[in-house]
Amino acid sequence: MKNFKNEIKEALDIYSFSTNINSKVFDKNNSLICCSSSYNENKFCSFIKDKCGKEKCLQSYKYGGLQAQKFGEPYIYFCPYGLVNWSVPITQNGKMKYFIVGGAVLLHKVDDFLIEKIIKESCLDSNDMGKIRNYLNKIAVIDTVRTRYLSKLLEKLSIDLMNNFGNETNFIESKKRYNKGAALVAETIHFLKDNNYDYDESHYPLEKENELIAEVKLGHREKSMEILNKILGIIYFKSGDDFKIVKARSIELMVALARSVIEIGADLESVFGLEYEYFENINKAEDINQLSSILSKFLDGFINCIFSIASLKNKDTIFKAINYIKDNFYNNDLKLSDVAEHVGLSSSYFSTIFKEETGLSYTEYLHKVRIETAKEYLKNDYSLAAVAQAVGFNDQSYFSRVFKKMEGISPGRWKPS
Repeated sequence: MKNFKNEIKEALDIYSFSTNINSKVFDKNNSLICCSSSYNENKFCSFIKDKCGKEKCLQSYKYGGLQAQKFGEPYIYFCPYGLVNWSVPITQNGKMKYFIVGGAVLLHKVDDFLIEKIIKESCLDSNDMGKIRNYLNKIAVIDTVRTRYLSKLLEKLSIDLMNNFGNETNFIESKKRYNKGAALVAETIHFLKDNNYDYDESHYPLEKENELIAEVKLGHREKSMEILNKILGIIYFKSGDDFKIVKARSIELMVALARSVIEIGADLESVFGLEYEYFENINKAEDINQLSSILSKFLDGFINCIFSIASLKNKDTIFKAINYIKDNFYNNDLKLSDVAEHVGLSSSYFSTIFKEETGLSYTEYLHKVRIETAKEYLKNDYSLAAVAQAVGFNDQSYFSRVFKKMEGISPGRWKPS
């Protein structure tokens, strides 16, 4: 069987050369594995990463990967800057090993609102508006139907890869981590025995648990692993070699960690999925080294869940709402509740986060889209009544009032003579 990296590179090349869409693959820890041979990052993304760093972009890729894993199908999402990507998971035995990312593209032509939103979300300022517009205008604009088929095509390729998938790529790294964790546990036990330490219940878990939770929340992987294995050594030493107690205390520790990462916005379903998976494995562990390996993977999974996911979810949701509004603004019955239902939120919560993310109420944004479109019609000498009806206003006089409020001039005076 071919080396997995070669297989996936071939799949990415097939996809990207045939669709003219960039593609790349990440492992479950969000490390880039490879890109298609034709990969050529658009100038906007390069500009953003150069000026503001890669962190938001990497977090967005991981968000898409985890959502694809959760739903078990391609996930189309908006990055924090309004570009569209799609992810498909590569799993083995129900666990995600890698995820492929396709994109980025735009679903609509560039407008002022998008540029203003990008500046708000980034370290850029108004002096960069010209460059932003120029770079964005060079990105492919693709409709939602083609985007959906592009994501399904990527899924077909991922299924073919999964049919030929093996464990070789993870074996060496897993072995290294297993040995390192076991060494730390043993080192802690010997230290406690040699120094006649007597850890009472108040000293542990409060001190060490809180230290571990703090490091996990910060996403400090290596430091968290180190503290975890020291805790395991303390538990083992305190238990008097009763392994049932060690496993029980380990489960208590994982519950505390789960609660803490949910509190700071980690995805609830992802965390519960990790708990269910690893609790079963904890109960099956036969010795302290095996338990260390299981808990290290558990901890790794928690850290993967923490990366401003609540904020990313909101941005993805709002851009989906904006896309829906742009596709349906001409419908004079388009209500906030319709858009909220489309993105799967209650009207009140959607209204709140829409205002927080865009700086505009739903009605203000809807009017903005309608009036910008109306100006294009007015340039082509349509009547005011026809323009009002075309952009979703039933009442011409109401259209005129909204237009004057937003533009400072009536549509009749604005309209070219």
